[in-house]
Amino acid sequence: MTAHDQPGDGTAAVSRRQPTRVVDGRAQGPYTDAFEITCCGCGDDPGLDYREVSPRLQLVRGPYPIKDGIAAYEIHLRLHRDRPRPETGDH
Repeated sequence: MTAHDQPGDGTAAVSRRQPTRVVDGRAQGPYTDAFEITCCGCGDDPGLDYREVSPRLQLVRGPYPIKDGIAAYEIHLRLHRDRPRPETGDH
């Protein structure tokens, strides 16, 4: 499940099965039964392991059981959609 909030806004959130670990930007070993959300719009890098991201991004990532992960993913997308857009100054 991948979503782009608005065309061209650079916000991409992905829900994926949480790998056991990430090495050199690639999932290694088996996957857990948990899901995580990575959001480039929040500054997350999907190539980083859970332990390599800030505590704030760990809160976004989860982990979540599948049902809770879907709900958290939808809420996260709404947060991006509903946040005010900065003025560009182009009039």
